[in-house]
Amino acid sequence: MLRYLVIAALVCVALLPFAARADEGWVLERFTAVIVIREDGVMEVEETIEADFGALQKHGIFRDLRTRFKCEPVKEGPEPLYPCPGGKDRVYKVVAQPVTDASGEAVEYKIEEIDHGIRLKIGDPDRTVTGLQTYHLRYTVEGALNAFDDHDELYWNVLSDTLVPTAVAKVTVVLPAGAEVETACYQGYYRSRERCKTASSGSTASYTATRILNAGEGITVVAGWPGGIVNVSPPLLEDRLSIDDFFTFDAAELGGAIVAALAALVLVLRLWWAHGRDRAYKTLYYLTNDPAEGTRSLFARRDIVVEFLPPERLRPAQMGVLLDERADTLDVTATIVDLAVRGHLHITEVAKKGWFGKGDWKFKKKEGSGDSLLPYEQELYDAIFEGREEVKVSQLKNKFASDLGRVKQKLYQDSVSRRWFKRSPESTRNIWLAIAFGMVGLGALMVLIAGLQFSRALIPVPLVLGGLLMLPLSRAMPRRTAIGDEALRRVLGFRLYIATAETRRQEFNEQQNIFAAYLPFAIVFGCVDKWAKAFEGLDEVAGQSTAAWYTGTGPFQVMAFTAGMRGFASSVSTTIASTPGSSG
Repeated sequence: MLRYLVIAALVCVALLPFAARADEGWVLERFTAVIVIREDGVMEVEETIEADFGALQKHGIFRDLRTRFKCEPVKEGPEPLYPCPGGKDRVYKVVAQPVTDASGEAVEYKIEEIDHGIRLKIGDPDRTVTGLQTYHLRYTVEGALNAFDDHDELYWNVLSDTLVPTAVAKVTVVLPAGAEVETACYQGYYRSRERCKTASSGSTASYTATRILNAGEGITVVAGWPGGIVNVSPPLLEDRLSIDDFFTFDAAELGGAIVAALAALVLVLRLWWAHGRDRAYKTLYYLTNDPAEGTRSLFARRDIVVEFLPPERLRPAQMGVLLDERADTLDVTATIVDLAVRGHLHITEVAKKGWFGKGDWKFKKKEGSGDSLLPYEQELYDAIFEGREEVKVSQLKNKFASDLGRVKQKLYQDSVSRRWFKRSPESTRNIWLAIAFGMVGLGALMVLIAGLQFSRALIPVPLVLGGLLMLPLSRAMPRRTAIGDEALRRVLGFRLYIATAETRRQEFNEQQNIFAAYLPFAIVFGCVDKWAKAFEGLDEVAGQSTAAWYTGTGPFQVMAFTAGMRGFASSVSTTIASTPGSSG
């Protein structure tokens, strides 16, 4: 077994491990260790460490003692009498005693747990020292000896992985009287077979490095003696935590996991049904005016009747929120077009510069439309112009994202004020997203507790899975009220009208401005091409409806205008959502 030692200087600003890697200029002038092996198998170790800091200001040294080792198969040499089986850790019981200096005065030290061992932080954190400093360490070790068929043995890395050079390194091993010691000694880097000097006399053996040990080099001593002189107890073993420790996979655990899975599934579905499923009138409200309502049935048929006019004079963005429970950037873009159609601004297409120039559009403020703006529309209108009379779309790049957020927030507030939702859909999604993460976190904690305490980690796993299922489901948790559900039914009727407009082409030839008036709704519905197709061949009628609010770069043609409007919508949506850190 190996035992690693790390000695490092403490920098004067803080007690930090491995600080000497970045702060050379000092050495270990002398390292000596006396290891007395008692008849009961306990080792009494006394070390003297002489560190020369020179003119450097240091607080002291670190002394790392490794106390835990992973059991591994013996690759060469005889098998010990007491094996160290896989899946376990061999543990040394180390008890440290007071540290003193060269005059025998106590030196302040602190013990802390580190990976695979303990660390002695030796020195006063409030005082620095220079020059040659001597530290006497004493501690006992239990469980470090090995027993074989024909002998007992100590294999010990006394000094290993030092961070500074060591001028002199010497170790003495003392056994009970009557023991004849056989020795071996190695020096250098890890796995080095370079021999160091050994000598033995009776029950005492000495080991000395034959040269200065560089930083990172160490010294390993081996002492063997006939069995029966020292009571070598079986090693101290502890189970190493592994995945198998968390599970039993018996009937109780598997049955519990199945029950928990069913319970988690029922819980998630119940939460969605009770808090995410839309409310609806129990009868055809537009016929009966019966306010009785309930949760919309899973397979309920929605009676869609074509609406030839925007229901309740709703605006495009309002319909967009009703349709997908989101205030999308496309809804805001459609609102800009709607504001232009209603006479609040004029849109002018800017001619491209060169073959590879990007398209751009200019907004110009118009007054006296006689049409009042809703709060979210006023917020959008003010954010676009900011006191200016005109502005290009490109000028809004990386500057409009915060304004966009406020517009969306007012659009959500509008939907709540109309009693379509009891709470902002965005707030609802965020709340349920937090609940989902909470379920995952609680489930993970319960898995850890059940695994560590009862080896039944599988039972709470379904709670984690339920939380993961709730993550995407949180997007569907905004819940329309019965009023909102009825408004949605009517919006779907109007969308049906837009989507099937081609069948009513002859009607459009007789209606003024209908192409432009309903274009913003077609943008929200994703039906721009279908709406334009209905006016194919009616370029004059469609052109007259756009002339007052849109100026293109060429003669008006319905399909060309529609293609340009798609580019406009895409460009505006990307630009107003862009931030300085994005590429939009």
